[in-house]
Amino acid sequence: MIARGDLGHHNSLFGEGMTSTDRQMRASHTACAALLISMLGCGGTSAPKSSVQWIDPNTIQQGPTIHDGLPDALLTRIKNVHQVFADVDGTPLDKWIDDFKRDLDPEGNVKIWEDMAVPYNSFCENRGLPLETRKEVFKVVLMRSMMSDADVLSRLDLKHISVDDAKTIVSAYPSEAKPIEVIRQ
Repeated sequence: MIARGDLGHHNSLFGEGMTSTDRQMRASHTACAALLISMLGCGGTSAPKSSVQWIDPNTIQQGPTIHDGLPDALLTRIKNVHQVFADVDGTPLDKWIDDFKRDLDPEGNVKIWEDMAVPYNSFCENRGLPLETRKEVFKVVLMRSMMSDADVLSRLDLKHISVDDAKTIVSAYPSEAKPIEVIRQ
């Protein structure tokens, strides 16, 4: 399966450039290496069929670079979002930028990350939370960006925050869920 470019920075969340410890943590953060994906069929002359299903993110290949450069205003937004998630994500800024250059809609995907920052910051600010707790909050926010509140809550295996905290976090997410789209080849 190939990411359609829409995978954006989510791709770095599932293996590329990460230590084995990071990969293990990410795997557990994504429900044992399962990810909600909107699968688009390929081939034929009819419009692709779309369905939502869980797949192993390790089977996804990153798509090609689509944009040689990104507008300065968008780069500023990427830098701002990177700063919010830098300690829980661990991916260098240049990799984030490269990932967004692979997006069909980098602006729309930056907006998803900005939406993720809303509940993340709301919950984490001024609490002095340890890194492991912030990583769990990040997991909840990342999952919420791709699925409904109810789906997130039904799939969580919480270690550092309570179910009530998770409900608060998912309810603060300001947009509709947008599963990652990939093309099955």
